[in-house]
Amino acid sequence: MTAEPTPDSYKQQTRKQWNATPCGTGDYLAGLEPESRAYFDEIRRSRYQDSDPWMNRLIPFTEARGKRLLEIGHGIGSDLLTFAEAGAEVYGVDITEEHHRLAKKNFALHEQKVELRLGDAAALDFPDASFDIVYSFGVLHHTPDTVRCLSEAYRVLRPGGTLILGMYRRYSAFHVVAKLLVDGILRRRLWRLGYDGLMATVEYGADGKTIKPLVKTYSARQLRCMLADFSSVEFSVGHFKREHLSVFGRLLPRFLERPLEPLLGWYLVARATKADR
Repeated sequence: MTAEPTPDSYKQQTRKQWNATPCGTGDYLAGLEPESRAYFDEIRRSRYQDSDPWMNRLIPFTEARGKRLLEIGHGIGSDLLTFAEAGAEVYGVDITEEHHRLAKKNFALHEQKVELRLGDAAALDFPDASFDIVYSFGVLHHTPDTVRCLSEAYRVLRPGGTLILGMYRRYSAFHVVAKLLVDGILRRRLWRLGYDGLMATVEYGADGKTIKPLVKTYSARQLRCMLADFSSVEFSVGHFKREHLSVFGRLLPRFLERPLEPLLGWYLVARATKADR
């Protein structure tokens, strides 16, 4: 029998995945000098213009000016650098060694100040009430300690502070149609890989067998319960492309993607406020 995964084994898979394939990297970077300023700039340009242009609408980068911000799971530093350039005092923590190294280089090349720490978000090495904003995008659905990480985010936020959280959305076109129906059932990968293995392949470079990061999805109701300590929580939905409907999306005009995004989008973005006591 195969042993049940443990929290440590899930975290080992996380390191294995993103040490081998850091967030934002891919074949589209061929021709650029690795780890040059142009390399990092292209990753950021592609993120905000090609793959996730909706982030410019839903993520309040400019609102962070003059505020102290912590990013949980900073990756190679793309979003954290954008917050820094908008005038925030920025800090970051990541569990992956390669992300930590690349983010430091990214900031150095852009001559921006940052404090980065290599560590686990389930035990943040910061005092209580340290930050005005805690930001985490596309990260906490990969850890078995999601609830603990949210508790830590709450702890280090100042009263009146804001948590901005981006998580994979359960009732999205990508999850239901592209992964479960088409990839899982019609292509029979659900039987070969199991649900956890199938979902792991969402991540670039993961095969669902030898590299198998934990990938979870959330509904707004479930996430609201997990954020019950916050005084208010608002949700928005982003990232829908007609390709998420697989072959069924070919007849959908591209201009309908934006109106359908709140219904079918892949990312659930929560903005939660800690009570100002």
